[in-house]
Amino acid sequence: MPSRLITEQNEFDDFCARIREAGIVGFDTEFVSEFYFQPKLCLLQFALPDESHLVDPFEVEDLSAWWSIMADQTTTIVCHGGREELRFCLRYAGAPPGKFVDVQVAEGLLSRGFPVSYKNLVAKVMNVKVHSSETRTNWEHRPLTQRQVDYAVEDVSFLLEIWNRQQKSLKKQGRMAWAEAEFDRMVADVSREQDREGWRKLPGVQGLRPRDQAVARALYHWRINTAQKLDKPPRTVFRDDMLMEVAKRQPATLHELNMTRGMQRKDYQRFGTDLLDSVQAALDLPEEDLPKPDRAKAYPASDDALSRLLSLALSNRCAEMSVSMSLVGNAADVENLVHWHIHHRQSAKHLPKLLQGWRGEVCGTLLSDVLDGKLTLRVADPRSDAPLRFEPYKPS
Repeated sequence: MPSRLITEQNEFDDFCARIREAGIVGFDTEFVSEFYFQPKLCLLQFALPDESHLVDPFEVEDLSAWWSIMADQTTTIVCHGGREELRFCLRYAGAPPGKFVDVQVAEGLLSRGFPVSYKNLVAKVMNVKVHSSETRTNWEHRPLTQRQVDYAVEDVSFLLEIWNRQQKSLKKQGRMAWAEAEFDRMVADVSREQDREGWRKLPGVQGLRPRDQAVARALYHWRINTAQKLDKPPRTVFRDDMLMEVAKRQPATLHELNMTRGMQRKDYQRFGTDLLDSVQAALDLPEEDLPKPDRAKAYPASDDALSRLLSLALSNRCAEMSVSMSLVGNAADVENLVHWHIHHRQSAKHLPKLLQGWRGEVCGTLLSDVLDGKLTLRVADPRSDAPLRFEPYKPS
């Protein structure tokens, strides 16, 4: 399969025309994220059925032809673990991909291996060994070495054939609709990332009083805005532990602020006035503007045993159906189902994740019947991947 590094605008535009004509393309990116507010795009990798190419964004300045393709509804974009590619599309096209496929997700619907690395997926599906020696390379450095180029091409060369084989298996097993739904969910999840209240993920913030949480929230938003202006990762601007300590101490003067352990750093000293302003703004908020309690409350202790039982049932069911449990749901999803079933089944407007869509097909009835006491459990075959057997309960 011929390949080349595209560095000229006219070559790139011609290649984009061929992508539109093909209607499907394998896509990957190389980027640097450690030093910037947002990941810096350093290389784009493309695979068509009969050619693979790399595009240098440092040389080809106008990539709009590609982003418009990725965001339209006519070209299928095939990725592996493509969350960052989704984010680039949202960032540069201002819209999510129109037809998105992730072969890592697809494999999780065909086997218990999720997430599976590209190297292992190629070995499993194609019986080909690929190299991973450049995964930690500096993609920002120019010129690219031949090893970097070879690695980058190899990183997309098998995507289309893998998806071709996965499609056949998904259709044969009646799971194509599952895959399409999960691709859509993945796109929606990434699209909603900016809407989430990231400050609630600060370590220890859930244990604070609402007023203290308001201070932490104000400091968090100050840090985001400052990091964006400086083009640096937020945690390198002001560490989480420092942010939380200031939120708790709530200093009113520079002297009080500088009494906080760690504030002696020169790069923190310059933010003193901004930090004090953020603290005071939060302290001045009226009660109605304080953070509301997070809906993800702790569950009663009595739910814990049921959650553990349900996790066993879910694991066994996924093994029976050869689908990855880590894709179906996690411990929090199981806890949500237990809590909903016991406390909110009659009043809740929305079903828990494990009862929705293809997940409901996989495990919904089983898990509901376990919670309703309709099934009994026994060990059927301890050597099997699915050693448990759930059978209808028959009162004696």
